[in-house]
Amino acid sequence: MSSLTRVVNVLDFIPKPEHDAIQKGRSTYDCTRNIQSAIDASSRVYIPSGIYPVTQLNLKSNFEMYGDGETSELKALDDSLPCEFMLVTYVRDGGTSNPADNMRNILLHDLMLNGRVDEFGYAQYYYLLAVNATSDLTVERMVFRGFRGDGMYVGSGTLKSTERHNQRVLVRGCTFDGVVKDNRNGLSIIDCDHLIVDSCVFKNIGNAKLSHSVGGIDFEPDHDWSVYRNILITRCKFIDISSTNTAGITFFNGHQKNDNIHDWVVSDCQFENCYWGIDTSAKPKTIDSAPDYLTVLNCRFTNSVRWDISLGGLSQAQVSGCVFERDPGSGPGGDAIRLGAIASKTSRNAIKPVITGNQFTGIRPQMGAIGVLGTTGLVCAGNVFVDIYGSCINFSQDESPDDGRKIEQVVISGNIARLSTVAMAKAVPMSFLSTSVQMRITRGDLSLDRSYEYSNDVRGGVRKVADAAVIKFLGPGAPT
Repeated sequence: MSSLTRVVNVLDFIPKPEHDAIQKGRSTYDCTRNIQSAIDASSRVYIPSGIYPVTQLNLKSNFEMYGDGETSELKALDDSLPCEFMLVTYVRDGGTSNPADNMRNILLHDLMLNGRVDEFGYAQYYYLLAVNATSDLTVERMVFRGFRGDGMYVGSGTLKSTERHNQRVLVRGCTFDGVVKDNRNGLSIIDCDHLIVDSCVFKNIGNAKLSHSVGGIDFEPDHDWSVYRNILITRCKFIDISSTNTAGITFFNGHQKNDNIHDWVVSDCQFENCYWGIDTSAKPKTIDSAPDYLTVLNCRFTNSVRWDISLGGLSQAQVSGCVFERDPGSGPGGDAIRLGAIASKTSRNAIKPVITGNQFTGIRPQMGAIGVLGTTGLVCAGNVFVDIYGSCINFSQDESPDDGRKIEQVVISGNIARLSTVAMAKAVPMSFLSTSVQMRITRGDLSLDRSYEYSNDVRGGVRKVADAAVIKFLGPGAPT
C-alpha cells in the first residue's frame, strides 16, 4: 500500500502529551498544523474520538477524511480570522472558471464540525465547510454544529467577482444544528450543477436581525453566470427555523439567464415550526419566459408561522401530494400556498402553477389557504380543504403599482371543502372562494378571464363564495 492510499491516524501527528486532553475534550492545543500534515501525507485520514481545536484545514482531490461520528469533533480554536473557514477546498480566487480544472473526488464522513456560535456569536462569512470549484464531493453523516455564518457553503470562491462552478455534490444523513439561532444558513448554495441533499436535519437556524435568505437551505446565486440546476432535496427535516423572515428552503432565480437556473425538486420532507416553509424570490415572468420547474411532492408542513410555500413569480411550479396543517393554538399563521408577489413596486405573477392532490387542515390564512396575488394558467384540482378559518382559495383585487398583476386562465376543479363536526359546532367561518384587497377579505366583484370552476364538492356549512362577494369564471366565449 502506498503512503498516499494507506489510512493515517491524526493522533500519530500530534504530540503524545496532548492525546489525553484531546480524547477527554479538554485540549486547548492548536491541532491545525498536525492534521494538515496528515492530510498532506495520505489520501485517507482518520480522526479518532476526541475534540481537536483547529483553524483552517485545506482539502485536496482524491481524498477521504472520517472519524467515529459526532464524538470526533473539529472545534474552532477561537473567534479569530484564521478560523473563518474550518474545512476548505478553494478560497479567494483559487481554482479556475473551467470545471475541468476542479478539485474532485472528496469524501467527508462521520465527523462533527463545531463553530462555537453560542460562545462567539454571529459572523456572516465564517463557514464550517467552504466548497468552491469542486466536483464529485460526498458529505455523509456529518454534524455541522453552531456555525456562525453558514454551516456548509457551496460557492464561487470567496471573492465577490470570482467565477467558479461546482458539480455533483451529495450531502446525505447530515445534521445542521444552529444551536442558538444566531447564524445564517445551514447549507448555502451559490453555484452547483447536480446537488442531492438526502435525509438531513436542519434545526435551530435563524437570525432575527437579518432579512430574507436565512434558514435551512438557501439558493442565492450572485451573478448571471452562476449555476444551480438539477437539485433534489429529499427526506429532510426542517425544525424550529422560526426566527422572523427565515425559511426552511429559499429559492432565488434573480440571475436566471439562458440555461443556468432550473429544475428543483423537494420531496418527502417535513417542515415543522418554520417561519416560512419554502420561500421564493423571482423576477417578473411571462408565459414565454424560461421555466423554473420547482416541484414539491409529498411533503408535510406543520405550524408554519407565515406561509408554507411561496411560489412567488415562478414559472411552471408544481405542489402535489402535500399536507398543510395547523394545530389548535399554534398561532394566527398565514396562507399555506401564496401565488404571486409584489416587491419593489413590481408584480410577479406565478406562471402555470399546478396545485393538485394536497390536504389543507386547520389553516388560519391571511388571504386564503391558497392566496392568489397574481397568476396566469393556474390549475388547482383534487385538493381537500378541512376546517379552514377563512377562505380555501382567495383572489386579490389590488391594483399593482406597475399594473402588471394578472389573475387569468384559472381552472379550479374536483376539490373538496368540508367542516368537521367540531368545527361546525364552533361555527368556523369557512368559505371556498373569496376576494381580498390589501390581503384583507372584502366584498369584491371579480371576473377571471379564460377561467373555469367546476365539479368542486363544497359541503354543508361551507359557503361556496364568501358572503357578499361575487366571483365570475369567464371561459372562452363566455359573456362579459
